[in-house]
Amino acid sequence: MDMEGKQSFLGAVEPQGFRPVYNDRYFRWIVAVLAALFISLYGTMEDFLDHFFMPEFYIEFLSSLLIAILLIECIYRVTLQLDKYYDWQERPLIRLGLQLLFGVLMPGIIDFALATLYFRVYGLDIIEDTYYVAYALPLIMAMIFIFNLYYVCHYFFLQLRSFQSPHHGKQTILVQKGTKNIPLPVDQINHIERSNRHNFLITLDGESFLIPQTLEELEDILHPGSFFRVNRQTLVRYEACRHFELAEHGKLHLFTQTPMDNPLVVSQKRAKRFREWMDR
Repeated sequence: MDMEGKQSFLGAVEPQGFRPVYNDRYFRWIVAVLAALFISLYGTMEDFLDHFFMPEFYIEFLSSLLIAILLIECIYRVTLQLDKYYDWQERPLIRLGLQLLFGVLMPGIIDFALATLYFRVYGLDIIEDTYYVAYALPLIMAMIFIFNLYYVCHYFFLQLRSFQSPHHGKQTILVQKGTKNIPLPVDQINHIERSNRHNFLITLDGESFLIPQTLEELEDILHPGSFFRVNRQTLVRYEACRHFELAEHGKLHLFTQTPMDNPLVVSQKRAKRFREWMDR
């Protein structure tokens, strides 16, 4: 039985397509520190320097920093999951709604809950005894929204750079042949397949090599304009594709440069994206 994809986030099936990699760990840490500082010093410009000599300031700053790290990490993880299952170009309205729900509203609720706990530790009521709801919460929600907007812009920037730079991505893959570990150039790949719980790389010459990476890991490191996940078991290289034909139930039969007994099968759910990928 041909598995069409992994089913996970809200029951969605993971599609094949561009999946950005956000190398922004240090940026997230910097944003968390700056956000915590801003919130801790918000409304205290007249005696700005005096706060750095108050123990209460550092307690508030550390509490704000922990909350900021948690919220930023939450937005980051939500974005990664939505990138897998709800592409901005294929399902923009659904993606927008889910991004607002899980990327904006949910972190806002988490922040309110943690702030409530913080104020109760000091014997305060978050609504009656502080200016949190009137001033701080709208500011925090605006910062959460801006951080989500950053990931939207980052997504399209990485996608544009990916398809404008055909040589961007990993250039070799370490393969195994007996006791040998060989760096194989990606331009020699016909396709990569999973068989009998192992992953094999098939070259244009028909030679087979064992590789340690999973297909999911390879999708993350190989150029998305050059490699496509035609089904759950197979990743094919663009330059290795010769032609494809219509098959039963909306599937496609793909013929590659390496002669095979049977053509590769492009699953029904990936057929549309595959056509677009081929007609780039």
